[in-house]
Amino acid sequence: MSNLEKLIHKKISRRELLKKSGKASAFLSIGSVLPKEFLELELFRKKIFNSDDGFSFTPIEPSMEDSLILPAGFKYEIIRKWGDKINNNDNFGFNNDFAGYFPIDFLQGGTDSNDGLLVVNHEFPSPLFINNYTDDDFRNGRIKTKEEVDKEKKSVGISIFRVKKENGQWKFVNDEKYNRMIDADIPVRICGKAANSDVMKSAEYATGTLANCSGGLTPWGTFLSGEENFQDYFVSDNVWEYRWNDVVKDAVIEHYGWVVEVDPFDINSVPKKRTSLGRFRHENVAISISDNKKVAAYMGDDKVNECVYKFISSRSYDENNRASNMDILDEGDLYVADFESNKWQLLDYDKRDELSSAFTSQADVLVNCDRSSKFAGGTECNRPEDIEINPIDNSVFIAFTNNSKKKDYDGSIVRIIEKNNDPESLEFEWEVFATGGVAAGFSCPDNLTFDNKGNLWVMCDVSNSKLNKDRYIPFKNNSLFMIPTSGENKGKAFRFASGPVDCEMCGGTFTPDGSTMFISVQHPGENSLTQENPTSRWPKYGNDIPRPAVIAITGFVKT
Repeated sequence: MSNLEKLIHKKISRRELLKKSGKASAFLSIGSVLPKEFLELELFRKKIFNSDDGFSFTPIEPSMEDSLILPAGFKYEIIRKWGDKINNNDNFGFNNDFAGYFPIDFLQGGTDSNDGLLVVNHEFPSPLFINNYTDDDFRNGRIKTKEEVDKEKKSVGISIFRVKKENGQWKFVNDEKYNRMIDADIPVRICGKAANSDVMKSAEYATGTLANCSGGLTPWGTFLSGEENFQDYFVSDNVWEYRWNDVVKDAVIEHYGWVVEVDPFDINSVPKKRTSLGRFRHENVAISISDNKKVAAYMGDDKVNECVYKFISSRSYDENNRASNMDILDEGDLYVADFESNKWQLLDYDKRDELSSAFTSQADVLVNCDRSSKFAGGTECNRPEDIEINPIDNSVFIAFTNNSKKKDYDGSIVRIIEKNNDPESLEFEWEVFATGGVAAGFSCPDNLTFDNKGNLWVMCDVSNSKLNKDRYIPFKNNSLFMIPTSGENKGKAFRFASGPVDCEMCGGTFTPDGSTMFISVQHPGENSLTQENPTSRWPKYGNDIPRPAVIAITGFVKT
């Protein structure tokens, strides 16, 4: 049992767990959950959900169909899919994850919900669908050509492009002023407290960005992209592995695992790696502004037994001077969450004896956050993935996806309330908002987003090695759920969407008026062994291969 799970047991009673998640908790074994309980839950799921703003839908049932299924009254449109152009030279990347929307008039203070920029992360390539070879081929000594390596390097990173809603339909806009791809070859400047250090090999630039998972949008109009499973791309400290073998040898592993900041409104701007935010398997970044105008950035390390972090800027955010905010994430303090004492513990080499005795510099502390956080008292957690901030009360929600090694198979969602509701506070309270499991109706919460009314939208990620097997059979394909955070349905999950075979839905975001939700459909057909007989053919069907895509869902009531 992890430290956090022990605390969860202490924090809430079994009775409170049952109230929050139905009739069983995430800590009960599958054998102790009766079929009758699941049946009763499904009857509840079929009731129409109604909110006080006129938004309603009839929750859908679990599905194993190779389709993206929505409730009646809603529809989706494919904006870009793998292989589509985003400009004259670049294609939309593979395995899109986070999708963020900026109104086209954002820099003028506008909130246009019909015309804007999408920023989309691309997490990892598929050797099978990009270059038609398998992992077994690679393990058996297949040598990839430089051309094949280049194709896969161009499939990861960040896509930026314009979208527009005309006559009720969303369309891609080929706009040379904005549209570009930031891939694994483009120079990215190294900034912050670890820049120019020995541990970073004194480099001024890193070669590209990769493993781009979730992200976040800043109030000053930039995009923060989290580099997550960077370790998959290396066999040693300077050799690319992610099926990119020894054709490429110029990468330095310390240059990856950072948050990358991008200005989507300036096509000539250089992306920057913000090393002051720490290096770990970044899922996303959630930004909050304190009353004193300090920037607080919340982050999770997506790995079992890893930690939750918060960065507080030294300088103040200036809403009237965008330029003054562009490097605000380079100076400040990084903290790790201590759920035992309900405090944020400082990660500062000069101020913590535990760190100065174990590391050589602040740069060393930042590069090795997964180790330094434990010296400072950080609590090990069950895969902290997406972190989002409720727009209604500014409380912080964290998706702890699971940790099978600690017998947490279905995960939970935890809510943090900062002392005095102040993002700068170094003390907090926390509660378990929802626990996954058969009775709760959902399992393995991953990406989170909020609508304007404070409803929490949860995209689940049961891994493909376990999807539709054993204890996960009742959940069927990965789904998107809406969970109210207040009212009589607080904490109850309503299934809103079911994805195609083998996919994960991720990266959800709403337009400012709440009328459209953009989400990514990632790795449909991931369990395929051949191109000729894939497990999914979404979205084109016929004889086509499965293609990851970003979609726009409409049918929501404007708020």
